[in-house]
This record gives sequence, C-alpha cells and structure tokens, in this order.
Amino acid sequence: MTPPVLARQIVAELAVNSDTRVFEPGFGDGAFLLALIDAFMPLYEGPTTDRLARILESNVFGIELDPVLRERALGNVVTRWGPLPATHHLNLGDFLTYDFGGRSFDVIVGNPPFGGTIDPSKQDELDARYGYRGGAKIKKESYAFFAVRAVDLLKQSGRLLFICSNTFLTINTMRGLRRFLMTIGTPHVRQLSSFSDETRHPVVVLDLRRTGPTDHVTVDRHVLRREIIEQTPNFSWGITEDLATYFSGARLGDYVVATGGMTTGRNEYFVRDIRGDHIWEPFEFEFFDDPITIEKATAKARLGRLTGPERDRTGRAEASGESVRNVRAVPLPESRQVRIPDGRYAYYNKATSSIIFSPPTHVIYWADEGDAVLTYKKNGDWYLRGVGGRPYFGREGLTWQLVAGRLNARYLPAGFILDSGAPAAFLRAGVPRDELWFILGWAITSKATELLKRVINHTRNIQGKDFERLPYPWWVRPAIKAKVIELTRQLVAEAIAGRVVDRSEVELAVLEELFALDKAASSAA
Repeated sequence: MTPPVLARQIVAELAVNSDTRVFEPGFGDGAFLLALIDAFMPLYEGPTTDRLARILESNVFGIELDPVLRERALGNVVTRWGPLPATHHLNLGDFLTYDFGGRSFDVIVGNPPFGGTIDPSKQDELDARYGYRGGAKIKKESYAFFAVRAVDLLKQSGRLLFICSNTFLTINTMRGLRRFLMTIGTPHVRQLSSFSDETRHPVVVLDLRRTGPTDHVTVDRHVLRREIIEQTPNFSWGITEDLATYFSGARLGDYVVATGGMTTGRNEYFVRDIRGDHIWEPFEFEFFDDPITIEKATAKARLGRLTGPERDRTGRAEASGESVRNVRAVPLPESRQVRIPDGRYAYYNKATSSIIFSPPTHVIYWADEGDAVLTYKKNGDWYLRGVGGRPYFGREGLTWQLVAGRLNARYLPAGFILDSGAPAAFLRAGVPRDELWFILGWAITSKATELLKRVINHTRNIQGKDFERLPYPWWVRPAIKAKVIELTRQLVAEAIAGRVVDRSEVELAVLEELFALDKAASSAA
C-alpha cells in the first residue's frame, strides 16, 4: 500500500481545476484517493458532503480489483468527509479489462502492482491486448500492462504519474516498455530514497506527459540522449555519457554463448554434497511403467488445462493402457558412502561467491548420461520439461553466481553439469581458447560489474544474456591483451593448485589497470 505521506507529496505536484479528471487504477486502501479529494476540496463551495459529491461525480475516478480493499478505501472516505454520493466512480473491477465507455482522463496517478499479479487464466488474452506496441514486445507483467493501459486512457497532453519498481530502467524484458514510453512523451524518472517499512525494494516515480515522441529521457534530472540509449543492447535508461563509449564496439556475445543451467525438480533426490573425498547416497533409482491418464496430464499442463487435441490424444492413450517410462527414488535402509570421483556421478556447478576458480562442492547422480535425472524432469508435475543448458554440459567455460551484487566470475573446467543458480559462458565455434582467459580477466574487474549493474541489469540477477550484452574489451591493445591472458591463465593455474584468490590480491589491481579505457581508445571510438 502507498504510504499516505508519499501519496500527498505526489498529488501536490498536480495543478488541478474543476474540469480536471484524475483516475487511479488499483486504488488499494485509498491513500491517493484521499489526497486527491483533499486537492479538489478548495475548488468548491458549500457543505462538505456537497463538495464530495461534485468531486466524486466529476473529478476523481478509480478502480480496485480487491473487494476488501475497495470497501476499506470507501470507508476511509466516509470517515473523513461523510456519506458517499449516490453516484460516484470508485468501481470494483479489473483495470486491465474494465470497459470505460470511451472515457479518457487528464491525469492517471497511482502505484500499480508488480511482480506476477496477473491472473494466469487471463495472461494470453491480456498479452494479445497489451503485449505489443509499435512493434516492440511489452513484458507480460502487471505494471508494464498497467502503464500501457493507462497511456491508452490518457488525453492528449495528459499526465501519467506512477510509482513503480526501478527494475524497468534497465532490464532487457522492459526494453519494449521503455521504447513505447518514448513514443508517447518525455519520461521523467526519479528515484525514491525510501518507499515504506513494508519493503526495501527500490522504487521510482515515472512522470510522463502525452506530448509525442521524444529524443531523450531524464533520470534523476540527468538528461539521457536517445542516441546513447540506442548504443546499449537493452535500450537502457541506466546509461550515462561517460559509460557510453564502452558500448561503441563488440559485445561479449560476439565471442561467447551464455546459458543458464537446469533445475532437477527435486535436488534432494539427485544432488550430493562432497565431503572430503566422498558423498553419502541415500537412494537407489528404480524405473517403472507409469500409466498415462487424463488426470495426470491435466495436472502437468499449462494453467492446468489440456487443449482439445491433447485431451483426445491422452484419452486414447489411457483407454488403450499406454504408459511412459518413469523413475522414482527409493530410500536405502542406510545411506551408502561413495568415493568421488565415481563414474555414476558428475561434478555439478553450484553457485559460489569465489572468483577465478573454485573446487567442485557437489556432484549429481549421472549414471547412463543422466538417465534418472532426465527421466524425472521429463515426467514431473510441471509443463516446462526442458533441460536448461544441456548442449553445453561438460564443456570448458566460465561461470558466475546468478544472484549477486557483483560479477563473481570463475573458470569452469570441462566435465561439469550446469545448475540453474550458476549461469555459464562458452566460446563460440572458431574463437581461440585464449579469449576464455581474456574474457575471464575482464569479467572480474570492477568496471565490468559497473557496466553490468548500472547499464545492463541493475537487479541482483545476472542472467546469461546479461553477460552476453556486456562490452567486449575492444579498446585493449594487442600487447596489453597478451599480458591479461597470461596473468589470468596463471591465476587460474595457481587456484587449481590450491591458492585461494580473493579481491584483495595485487593481480586483480593489475587487471583493473590493464583494462582501463585510455584516452586514445576513447577518442578513436
């Protein structure tokens, strides 16, 4: 819920008159409604209840999906100003599907929900309605769709004021929304120092007037020209003039392909901690014929629904007694000690904050090329049955934590199975192996993390595609590049031999200097 003091501060920015129509989508418990009614009250004369009636009939409009919250908001209005008028426009309904009868608004203000709040049964319908604007994909997320619908309802020169997650400034999935907003007007974004005690998630205020396409945005009063925004692969509003030069050359994705790993569905069945030179195995795995039924297929289907052809096909298979090969984990009477390495197990690339290199900490049961794991994944109670990163299992590359405040990159030897918590990158066909050391050296620098976290994706997630979007160090001259390669290769060799490398090491300071963007390179760009 929006803190009342914040709602009042935002509403205070509005210049309203008796003809202004303000709408709030998803008004919750009424923080903005109360502030808006307060703003309009001085424009009218007479008893409070009469002024309230005029405001709610002509000036303040809203909709709320949750009936309990709506009643709470209406109760807050009544407590403050007295009975509601017979006619008002504080409706119960879904903002994304409600029919407003062609009505448009001068101002739309609010705090739209974000974080997967769209009813799954309506996602496809809403995606068809709001998922594309100007040829750009709009992410299937509540606040993105709220922004698109709000713009659709704005009058020409109307104003949008939304509190929203700051994730939309950089993440690639919001690229379409950023492009769309710049076709509508000049977005002004300001960071809020804090939102409320309920969350530490950073939020911003998006302020936009519907005045037509723009060539710039402002973020915390800094003007970002469209031409430097366009230099970034994600159309980032996190770019700055001083960082733009880095994005004027090649990307890491020109040299490596990055990928996530897999989820097993039940790690406790298949993944084991390495304890010294052994693991403890609590299960054996038993394959069996699992009868096909409509009930089971429905449980695994997207949104819990089978299409007509799927239902017909499954019904025929059930009627004829067909089955699929499945697997189950059978507990052993006592866990069995297994010395590692063992041919039935493969090293599993779990996330760690280590840099340069980290010895394996886990293995995964991988007998017969992972037959048990892959069979379980294929037949589990989920509709996404793919195995992330499978074409890259066992390859040499580099890897990092998925969730981290900085890029903790390390060498990944050949032979590992990939976990979803530790994305990895692998050289593209024809790229010399020395590039692996060069890119690893670059990835552990503070500048690489700065570019990643300020421009590419400022959240704590570091996806494989985020890594590919990082600049390749095109500015490093050949003689310096050779030094980087040799230094990084030596660090990895020493780490494999037992040295623990941390960020205080003098070699890392040397790498920072070797990757510095000098004036000559900057001028050439």
